[in-house]
Amino acid sequence: MLRFFSAPRRTFRRRLQFVKKILIIDDDLDLCRVLSKGLRGQGYEVAAAANGRDGLLTAASVTPDLIICDLDMPRLDGQGVVTALRQDPRLGEVPVIFLSACTEREQIRQSMNLGGDDFITKPAAWPEILAAVNARLGRREKQRRQMDRQLEAAAKIFVGIVHDLNKSGTEVHWLAEAAAETAGQANQIIQRVHQSLSAENAAATGLPQAAPRPSSVLIKDSQRQHLLKLSEVKALMADGEYSNIYWGKDQHLMFRKPLKQWAMELPPEQFIRVHRQAIVNLAFLESVEKNPAGGWMIHLREFNQVIPISQRENPKFNRCLKEFQAR
Repeated sequence: MLRFFSAPRRTFRRRLQFVKKILIIDDDLDLCRVLSKGLRGQGYEVAAAANGRDGLLTAASVTPDLIICDLDMPRLDGQGVVTALRQDPRLGEVPVIFLSACTEREQIRQSMNLGGDDFITKPAAWPEILAAVNARLGRREKQRRQMDRQLEAAAKIFVGIVHDLNKSGTEVHWLAEAAAETAGQANQIIQRVHQSLSAENAAATGLPQAAPRPSSVLIKDSQRQHLLKLSEVKALMADGEYSNIYWGKDQHLMFRKPLKQWAMELPPEQFIRVHRQAIVNLAFLESVEKNPAGGWMIHLREFNQVIPISQRENPKFNRCLKEFQAR
């Protein structure tokens, strides 16, 4: 069961500086309360879970800056927790401090080899725990600042390249990052370039500049990654906060990106939202037919699914289809 403890009001100033979130995973509820109270007093936000499985679910939900974890727990032990964390692209770099009564040297060494950052033996004094927490968070913040400087330097180089390409008349195409959690440094650099160029344009004209529309999507799975041109995308189908993008012959990939966001980024003259759950590329339209209930359905070339058009979107679809065909 998840328990979330907010930082007290007196830490408002620290909130403005992005309050750090700490997750405690331990089946000792009394210890959780004591640690939570102490960490809250230091201005941290604290969440707690009573077993390893709930701890992983909580970590995915709150994205903590640091995790304090017991070793011997029900449902999933501490070693299982850290193993799962290190395989998660979003949580793989979160520092983990083991706080355990375990004194077996081999088990401690194995836990650290799996990805633990520190090990404190119970019972531990509060100053020792706080010192370890501050040290790990300080080290991570230092690494973030160093990475930020590297990204900023790389972005400046790319901005210079973009300026040179623009001067030579070369059209620059941008990437639309669909899997933000797994994009890595390349996408962060691209975002910095976008921000820098937009800021320069706004300063030159005195007006805010709209972000350039993407022409490609970075397709990235466990085996490979490549750029997929938006002109090759046939349809996008919603799946909650995720979406499936379809191209080629039965090729598709799921992204953690809602359809609403896609609708704002895709070229509106070609990609039409025909239903709450679907966006289609008019370039792949094969036919439109009436269903027995009186509604309309879309058939796309080499696409097995039949996509219904909602009554709400039907007028917009007809208008956009006529404009598309006229071009």
